[in-house]
Amino acid sequence: MDDDAAGGAGRRGDAVAEGLDAAVLGGFLAVLDRLGARDRVAYLLHDVFGLPPGETARVVGGSPAEAARCARRARERLRGGTPGHGGGAPGARRALVRAFLAASRARDAVALAALLAPDAVAYSERGAVHGAPAVAAAVAALIGPGTLVRPARVEGAVGAVAHVDGRPVAAVSFAFRGDRITGVEITTGTGGLRALGPVLPEA
Repeated sequence: MDDDAAGGAGRRGDAVAEGLDAAVLGGFLAVLDRLGARDRVAYLLHDVFGLPPGETARVVGGSPAEAARCARRARERLRGGTPGHGGGAPGARRALVRAFLAASRARDAVALAALLAPDAVAYSERGAVHGAPAVAAAVAALIGPGTLVRPARVEGAVGAVAHVDGRPVAAVSFAFRGDRITGVEITTGTGGLRALGPVLPEA
């Protein structure tokens, strides 16, 4: 292939890539446009720009827990699912969470990563952590000595609650895709836990 032909092929490839980028961006913006204004701003600040919930709350109003919930609603709308859903039967999701909690208690980052989708994301008041290895390491570091983590219903979906000395200190909700966990949302503090409403242990 001569230089002119190679250059033409390269330009056509660039044009196709630009067309695909424009189509993806257009679809993303169309979904964003269907979100409520508060959820949309919370998602952009929290997930896209990486602001922690406290700073996001100063822009959108309300508490950090409420800002995180707005971002989570938008995130799940964009992914086409809802927290605690997105793949698998409820029993399979509960089994997956129990395996996740067992690996967490053992502080086994390798076992945790095996339960996560490669593009998994963990969200907390400190911001977002991306990728299965980083999420696994963050979760393993979260479970310290004396922390009891049990399966629970969080906002009506499969989740978990961490206790220290019998007192709830964190609630964890999950998003799923197939047989993997794609999202881990960690809520801490009395105000944040109260904002979630009743958090009930699994039967």
